[in-house]
Order: sequence, then C-alpha cells, then structure tokens
Amino acid sequence: MDNFYLESISQILKKLHTSSDGLVDEQIKQNQKNFGKNILPKARENTTRLSIFLSQFASPLIIILIIAGIISLVLQETMDTIVIFVTVFVNSVVGFLQEDKANQALKKLSQMVEYKVLVIRKGKTYQIDSKDLVVGDIILFEAGEKIQADARIMESVDLKLDESALTGESESIKKNNKKIKKTLAIADRNNMIYRGTTVVSGRGRAVVVAVGKDTEIGKIASLVKSTKDDRTPLQIQLTKLARIISAVVLFICVIIFVTGLFFDGGLDHWAELFETAVAVAVAAIPEGMAISLTVILAIGMQFILKRRALVRKLVATETLGSVSVICTDKTGTLTEGKMRLTQIFTASQDLDFEEIKLVNQSRKEKYIDSLLALKIAIIANDGIHENPEASEKDWNFVGDTTDTAILYAGMKAGLGKDILEKSFVRLDEIPFDSKKKYMATLNSLPHGQELYLKGASEKIYKMCGFYEENGEQKKMTKKQLEFFKNQENEMTQKGLRVIAVAYKNYTNKNKKSINSKDLKNLTFIGFLAFSDPLRPDVKETLEIASKAGIRTVMITGDHVRTAQAIASDIGIPCKDSQIFDGEKLEAINDEDLRLQIKNIYVFARVEPKHKIRIVNAFQANGEVVAMTGDGVNDAPALKGADIGVALGSGTDVAKEISDMVLLDDKYSTIVSAVEEGRGIYQNIKKIILYLLAGSFSEVILILGSIVAGLPLAALPAQILWVNLIEDTFPNIALAFDKGEKENMLDKPRVRNESIIDNEMRLMIIMKSILANVVLFGIFYYFWKTTGDIKLTRTLVFTGFAIDSLFFIFSIRSLRHMIWHTHPLENKKLLGAVGFGWVMLVLAIYLPPLQALLRTVALSWHHWLIMISFGLFNIVIIETIKVIFLVENRRAVSYKH
Repeated sequence: MDNFYLESISQILKKLHTSSDGLVDEQIKQNQKNFGKNILPKARENTTRLSIFLSQFASPLIIILIIAGIISLVLQETMDTIVIFVTVFVNSVVGFLQEDKANQALKKLSQMVEYKVLVIRKGKTYQIDSKDLVVGDIILFEAGEKIQADARIMESVDLKLDESALTGESESIKKNNKKIKKTLAIADRNNMIYRGTTVVSGRGRAVVVAVGKDTEIGKIASLVKSTKDDRTPLQIQLTKLARIISAVVLFICVIIFVTGLFFDGGLDHWAELFETAVAVAVAAIPEGMAISLTVILAIGMQFILKRRALVRKLVATETLGSVSVICTDKTGTLTEGKMRLTQIFTASQDLDFEEIKLVNQSRKEKYIDSLLALKIAIIANDGIHENPEASEKDWNFVGDTTDTAILYAGMKAGLGKDILEKSFVRLDEIPFDSKKKYMATLNSLPHGQELYLKGASEKIYKMCGFYEENGEQKKMTKKQLEFFKNQENEMTQKGLRVIAVAYKNYTNKNKKSINSKDLKNLTFIGFLAFSDPLRPDVKETLEIASKAGIRTVMITGDHVRTAQAIASDIGIPCKDSQIFDGEKLEAINDEDLRLQIKNIYVFARVEPKHKIRIVNAFQANGEVVAMTGDGVNDAPALKGADIGVALGSGTDVAKEISDMVLLDDKYSTIVSAVEEGRGIYQNIKKIILYLLAGSFSEVILILGSIVAGLPLAALPAQILWVNLIEDTFPNIALAFDKGEKENMLDKPRVRNESIIDNEMRLMIIMKSILANVVLFGIFYYFWKTTGDIKLTRTLVFTGFAIDSLFFIFSIRSLRHMIWHTHPLENKKLLGAVGFGWVMLVLAIYLPPLQALLRTVALSWHHWLIMISFGLFNIVIIETIKVIFLVENRRAVSYKH
C-alpha cells in the first residue's frame, strides 16, 4: 500500500480516480477487478469435517496398524484383519468427534457476523456489505462501529479510535485529516483508519485506500498463513516410538521365522512358518495404544474445558504439559484490560480507590479538594454512561478509556454525570486533541460560571497561578510546584497514567465561550491516576508457574517503563538488562537474540514481526512455548508457538489460528491447563508402560515356546482378545486418574526427551523377563503333564489377562507405592477391571467364545495358580518403584 498518510486529500482522490461524491458503477466494477473483494485471507485453511476425520489417520501408530491389517488380509487372517481395522476406525471416530466438537464450539464462540458499511456512491449514501467495499469508496462512520477497510480520513469530528487489536496500544487514538510530513509507524498515523479497529467516539468520513489482503490486517493474515505449523512434542515422541515398534515387529518376524527353521515346532512348511511369524508379530503390536491415546487426549480436552479453556486440537492437550515458557500479553491477561481511576492526589489528600468512593458521602468537608477534582474530571468529559439507571454489572460506558474510568469512579462515589450536568450546564468547550493534550469546558452554575480543565500535567502547570488546599485558594510557589511534580513522578514510576485538573471561577454569567487565552491564572486542584488493574490471582499463579519451572515472559506494545512497572508489581524479573524493546529487536540478528533471550523477561513496544521472532528464538533454545494474545497483531506468533492461546474476548483471527481459547481470559487458566496437560502426559506414560509391558511379555513367551520346540504358547486370536478386550478398557480408564499434586513441582520435560524413561524401560524389561519365566514354567509344566494344548493355552491366555487386570493398579502411580494410592478414587477403572473379569470368564466358559478362542473351562486350582501369578507381577513393579523412589530421595537430599 502507498503511504497515503503522507499525501493530501486532493492528491489521493486524483490517484484513486474518485471524488467526494464517491465512485460510479463502472469504477466500482473496475476497482473490484483490480484489487479484489474486501475479504481477508484465511489464517488457516478451512477446516472441514472431512479433513478433520482424514487427519486422524496421520498418527504413526495408526499407520502401523493399517499396514498390519493389510498384511493380515493378504495372509487371510480374517479375525486379525477385522479386529485391527475396527480398532483403526473406532480410534478415528473418537478423535474426529472431539476435534469437531471443539471447532463447532469455536464457531459458536466467534459468532461471525456480516458487517454493513455506509458509503457515498454517485453522490448518494448507501448501506452495503463490507465485502463489497472497493478502493476509492467514500465511507462514513461513527462511535461504536468497526472499521472495515484501510482508509485516509477526509473529515473528522472529535474522532477517537481503539487500535489495540492491530497495534497493541491500549489507549484510544485521536484522529484528524491533516497531512503528515514524515514517515511514521502505524500507531502514529493519525490521519489513517485501519480495518479491525473500532470507533470509540466522534464521527468521520474517509476514502478507502486498501481492501482485503492489502489492508494491514490482511498483511498479517498472509504472514500467519505462511507461518509453519510445527509438530508437537508428543507427535515427535510417538513417531520415534512407532519407528521403534516397527523395527521390533520386523525383528520379531525375522527371529521367529529363522528360529522356526532351526527348531522343530511342528511347523514343517516354510510358508506356514512365515504366516505364523507374521501373525504373531501383528498380534504383538499394542493395538489398544492408538485408541487409548486418542481417548485420553479427548478426555483431557473435557477436563481442560471445565477449567475454562477450549482446546481445539487433540494433540495440543498433551503439549500443554510440556510448556516451559509462557509468552503473555499484558493487557487483558495479566491485567483486567480496563482502565480504573485508582488514586486522587491533592495538596491535602492522597486517596485510593476505596476512599474515592467516599468523597461524596458523609463528612464531605474532609474530602473537599478530592471531591472537586473528581467533579471537574466528570464534567470536562466526553464519555457517555448509556444506562446509569441499571445495576452496576450492566453499566455500559462509551468513549475514551480514561473518560469512562472517571465516569465509573464517579458512579461508585454517587456522582453520576447525568445528574451533575443538570447543575453544571456546558456552554462551550475546547475539545481534546493530541497536540494540546487537554480539554476545557465552560459551565453555567447557580452562582456563576466556571471553567474546568483536565489533561496532561506538564501543560496544566503552566496555566496555574494558584492551587487549592482544604478548599482555600493559595498562591502557587516554586516549592509547591516542585512538590506536585515530585508526587506526579512517583505515580508515573509506578506505571500509573496521570492527568491533572484545574478550574477558574467567573462570578458573573456573561461569558458565552472560551479559547486558549482564557487558560491562565487557573487554580490547580490535583492529579487523577489510572491503572489497568492486575487480575487478582496473577501473583499467586506466577509463583505456581515458577515452582513448576515455567518461565513467564511479558510481551506488550506498551512503553518500557509502563511494562517495567507492571512486571515489578507481579514479580516478573524486570531489571533494565532483562528488558528488550522493539528498537533493540530491530538492531539484533536472530542468533544474538537466541543467546540474549535467556535473560530477557519483558518485551515492550513490539510489533507483530517481533513477536514471531521472540517465539522462534525461545524454540531455538529448546523451549516449548505457549503464546497468548487477543489481537490480529498476535496471530503470526500464535500460529508459530507450540501452543497458541487466544483470549475469548479477542479477535476472530486470533481465535481461528490458536490451539486453545481462554473462555475467561485469565492467566491462571493457562497455568491450570498446563497442570491438566502434565497430568495427561503422566497418564499417557502409564498407558504406554501398561501396553508395551504386556506386548513384550506376549512376544517373549511366544518366542520362548518356539525356541523350546514346543507348540505356540498362545494363539493370535487369544493375544488380540487380551490386547483389545482385557487391556483397552482399564487402559482408557487411566485417563480419569487425577494428576498427582507433585506434577507442578517438576521441571518441564525436555522437548526431545523420550516418552519412555529409564524407570519405564526397566519395568518393561524386568517384568517381561521375570513374569515370563514364571508363566513359561506354568506353560511347560501343564503341557508336559497333561498333554492338553487347549488347557495349556487357556492357562497362558488367563495369565495374560489376569496380569493386565492386576498390573493396572500398580502403575496408577509411578511416584508412589500401590498402598499409598486410593484404590476407590477412580471408579471408572474399577468398572473397567470388573468388565475385564466378566469378559475373561465368558471367554473361558461361554461355548461360542470357547470355539472362537479355542479355550476350555478351568477348575478352581487353575484360577488359584493364575491369580498368584498376577500378584507376582505387582511385586515386580513395586520392587522397581522402591529402587527408583529411594534413588530419587537420595538425589533430593543431596541437593538440599
């Protein structure tokens, strides 16, 4: 887009072939052909239900299962084929339902609307859809409207815009139609309006200079689209695990086949041997893992939703638990996003907000100076209170954030503007503008007339020859002026925004108007100080995050000193050496930023391009980054971060691109979601341990029976039954285990850390070896003593199943011994284990299942042997826990 803000109105109209009467039909068609429709590029491709469903098949574990199913189909293993493909389908349906539910919720949350715009065309005013705006159109707008294109202002009356969604600036910007003579940043172009910004007050007329993708918001949306979506830590870890499983399965196929050639196991034909090897290897794949992981992530999404956060992507649920850095916007997340009058300072008083509410109540003489200061600020005010008669929770204010903060404080003190204006009738005014930095009004009172002034203190000092103390007017001395300046300096260093108020009394009622010449020999009253209040739970939440090893970094468009003051209040490190601003970011290359960012906690005065650089720098250091934001300017970084967190009150673009949407905008909700994410990851590890330990046990026993020249210890159908019926439901029930309280005392795990740690490896290896020595002994004994292969295989089948139904309780906590966990806490697990026992009994005693699985009925002493085997497995796991728990305690003691 050209720098239209540097050109005059006449130059622009000529360049765009338009006029103050607007375009005609042919020009409209031509401009729409040249510049396109006024539609923003999508930050992400449209997410259809079909694409969501198909994406479920991209999981590495699902791919392995599909390959295994195809091999089974080729080998005509009908039972195995059906079971595997049913597993794949069910897994995909569960994942689809959860992600589709989140996306539908987001659509409702966004509540997309079609915007209408007033335009002048052919000398007449029309209302059209915003998408039909074209370059050269003349648009009309007023307070409350959202701007739908980038435009150069032609006329304005008391025009102020909220540009925070685009620039990050929380203060409203005063606009005019004057030509600018030098190159400026977007936030300082006061003769331009931009798409996505909102008119706070006043009205205006402007010529459209950019639409759609060519607007500033459109450029950001294009930048977002080009930002790469990186894989999550869980996706990376599962890909590695899938490769390992694939390699192991292939190795098993080869070993069983080669071993079968050297040991006579009754398989006298090599083709039959090959088929057996592949069938057993397919059965050894933990078929329940894919569906269990999908369900646990889906359940995790619901847990996080209960804590007021909507997770849009299934894998993002777990990624939350990996977060090591949270890059958070200040306004609306750490703060409430609302300006509040928090202090009134006069020569006689220094009141906080609670005391301000008392200025118009009993003992008014005590608060005489502060009462006058508040009245002046309310009357010399262009803010509007639309419904003063409503209850406080329904109050609606329109106007500049400072003006509306004054009106709110006035209402709390019992000083409604609508009531005051009946006694203080405005006769004339000097409107506020960014150059004068003050506003003055002439008001008629019963006893005469008074001029009220509010604005920047450095301007007002020069206009005051007096000050007031306890209702008495006194001469302004150098000493007293220095006193006021020192007090103001203290307030600004605290990050407060300060304005001053003054007045002048006219004893008669003859004055009709005021101008700048009247602004002398005024009486200085004092200061009003404003802040964007911190959210009540921010400090406590930051402490929780810090103990969890999570680093909080504040990123804001505010000035450095404001950001530093806020950071100091909430406990974020904020020495000068720990703060970067946009200027420093511009002057440093990516490699130096990566090195220096390790000691930076506050970024101020940043632009959209800076935010994505910050996120990338942290990621280059191996950090898992969550980025919060609400504006269009945050969208590229939201997409580039490992977890993009949009505020529910933010823009549709931010919510569309994010991985998670905060429904209450609170920083504490992010930390709560991280806590849930850590619990989810803990449960995922338990699932993987549970299934891999079981699968390896099955494989070792099958391999052992072939090496020993014995019949296969268990049939593929029996192994599939254990993997899918006995294992899956208890496994899924683990998803309902609550996260352990120690989770938020752990450090974030390293990005590339293996999902299977040393303790898990030892448990899988030791359990598989020791348990199978015992189970193989049982198999060998009964085969040699009875010669009944069906009975022997039924015992092995029962051993596998009972092992799963006992073992599950031992791994509910990898941090505590089994007797320190609450056995009745997870009722769904108890129900799943109960279901497993019922299905096991049916598999052994129900004739149709006996025929399918080739099982026979067992007697009571068989059950006693196999239950003892199940208890032996628990002893193995608990022994390993003792070794690691003692080792961990020693490490902690050594550190302390």
